[in-house]
Amino acid sequence: MLALFRRIELVAPYDVSVLIQGETGTGKELVAGAIQRLSARAGRPFEVVNCGALTRELLLSELFGHERGAFTGAVVKKRGLLDVAHGGTVFLDEVGDLPLDAQVMLLRFLQSGEIRPVGSTETRRVNVRLIAATHRDLAVAVEDGAFREDRYYRLRRVVLEVPPLRARSGDLPLLVAHFLTQFNERHGVSVRGVTRRALRRLQQHPWHGNVRELETVLEQAMIFRGGDRLAPEDLDLPVGRPTGVLGSHAPAGSQGVTVTKAVLGWLQHEVLRIAAEHREVRRRDVVARCSVSHEVARRALAGLVDLRLLRRVGLGRASRYVPLSYWLTLMSGMAEWAAALI
Repeated sequence: MLALFRRIELVAPYDVSVLIQGETGTGKELVAGAIQRLSARAGRPFEVVNCGALTRELLLSELFGHERGAFTGAVVKKRGLLDVAHGGTVFLDEVGDLPLDAQVMLLRFLQSGEIRPVGSTETRRVNVRLIAATHRDLAVAVEDGAFREDRYYRLRRVVLEVPPLRARSGDLPLLVAHFLTQFNERHGVSVRGVTRRALRRLQQHPWHGNVRELETVLEQAMIFRGGDRLAPEDLDLPVGRPTGVLGSHAPAGSQGVTVTKAVLGWLQHEVLRIAAEHREVRRRDVVARCSVSHEVARRALAGLVDLRLLRRVGLGRASRYVPLSYWLTLMSGMAEWAAALI
């Protein structure tokens, strides 16, 4: 993290757009806020837009504003955040989820510094620094046609990579101390710290939800504990295999394997739930619904295939994964159908 802090200090004074990449929950918004505070725009507006949480119409309105009557429900004129933040910074979270037409309008802003509200014929010049963040691989999105190449290179003038929490376990003591102070004040509890065994347990956990998952685990533990120090049994973490996501090296006996909740990670439980609900799951479904990288989704799916809970069908991007029970039912039905034709 020291290398990241140094890069933040170096890039903050320069008035260029910044792309922050990292898994969900790693603290990308905190990095954007640090850049703002260390820049000449400190004290000016800092507006945050979650591009994945709004519909197309609302997102365009939120960014660029709209005229009265521009679309259904636009009963009054509204200024966009790029206008409101004049002189300051706008942080676009999950920028990879921007619809293509919004990307075109944003590209015009990046090129000229001008915006045009939805439904308006007039443009306005604004002075705003843009910081964007994503958990997606935008290079892959460009190849798939989901993200404009010209806008991709406009955004990535400077790229900052935020490492996942499992890659910086040395930061855990500082983060734990921070959250202990925060939640003691917020909830009126008096937890004094964590035991060595509890800290060791925290350091062994894979933290696929990153800092956000750590925050949730500690808050729940402190509420139930109330005081004294947190012990391993206070932490709502799976016990057993510490890797959290079983990879392709997971053993599978010839007679099958019995898998318990303690063995599977939270992500693989969610993958199985999606597969059971839709009778299949694809890697892009896992990435979109679980907010993880393609590599983490691949390892989770590979682990479930090795455990014989899912079966892979097809190759490459067309591949999908079906629950083994559904696969066996499907194959049985096809066998009966073939026998009927003989």
